[in-house]
Amino acid sequence: MIEKQAAVAPDFAALRDEFPVTRNWTYLDLANKAPLPRCAQDAIPDFLREMNELGVREAFSKVRVEEVRASLASLLGVAPGAIAFIKNTSEGMNIAAQALDLQAGDNVIQAEMDHPNQVYAWKRLEERGVELKWVRNGEGCPPVEAFIEAMDGRTRVVAVSYVTFGTGCRVDLPALGAACRERDIILMTDAIQGVGILSASLPALGADIVVCGGHKGLLGLPGTGFLYCREDLIPGMTPPFFARASMVREVLERMEVGLAPDAHRFEIGNQNYLGLWVLGRSVEFLAGVGLAQVEERVRGLTTYLMELLERRGEKILTPRPWEERAAIVSIESPDPPRAAAQLREKRIIASARNNALRFAPHFYNTEEEIERVVGLL
Repeated sequence: MIEKQAAVAPDFAALRDEFPVTRNWTYLDLANKAPLPRCAQDAIPDFLREMNELGVREAFSKVRVEEVRASLASLLGVAPGAIAFIKNTSEGMNIAAQALDLQAGDNVIQAEMDHPNQVYAWKRLEERGVELKWVRNGEGCPPVEAFIEAMDGRTRVVAVSYVTFGTGCRVDLPALGAACRERDIILMTDAIQGVGILSASLPALGADIVVCGGHKGLLGLPGTGFLYCREDLIPGMTPPFFARASMVREVLERMEVGLAPDAHRFEIGNQNYLGLWVLGRSVEFLAGVGLAQVEERVRGLTTYLMELLERRGEKILTPRPWEERAAIVSIESPDPPRAAAQLREKRIIASARNNALRFAPHFYNTEEEIERVVGLL
């Protein structure tokens, strides 16, 4: 279990030194993949050392898996039993979509701005007769009222990104969650662009199911992530895959089916042990910094970036108010891949997304880096 987050403001200059990538690059691409802090990188040789010096088995300790689960749950403000480990957001979305008992004639509401992997998790259910309904973008994120207008008596799920991967607009999940609860509709969110960046606990978001890969705000490696489910929903969800890890111990010798009463029922087979070692170190690191401090730093850096971009006359596609965004700042570009390639030549990493050049700073970045990047556009 992780210790409580310190109230003292962190030394961000010292924390920057914990990220070796900053020695050689201006890394503004958290929305794609996160760089690993040194403590997380150290987990890799530590894992190999345990394999080589302690006879392999200790490196694959299920006890340690549960320790990481407890630390992650503490960071997110939920019970450990509400979290299942997954390989990525896509897997978690598919597990949850298949586990819900949706029937022909039911419908799922989505926003057209969402990542294709979220869409495909629900497309599979069309063969059961489940209808997909769309909320259009307009300018920025659709308002909660647009989702409410799309709801009807057969709506069972609203599935939406917490923070969109393109323009980086943030959905008002607490308000949307309240509207869903009033109508007995499940709210499910892909939170990968918000978790580890924004400080709200998972219960405060108001979503019933939250899915998140570990390789962005949580500062982990690809191949890790979590599926959170509100605990009272779990008994009514039947996962699409069964394995020993999904069952209670008492049924195993008889080879009977007895699903775990908590989120363990969604897990199958061996975990990504190395990935979880790394994720555990990063979770401890984030807890030491404090998510409230992380959010405040990201808010300051992105606000400064937007101010400088506005002075240059760039068209910013990301909403200006902090409550409507997170780490992503996207600007319109006539040739985003070319713009990103030109920045890379100057050892600056950003991403091309659709018609936009996307920046995503984190607390290891500096104001001086922001100034240099904008000056080179």
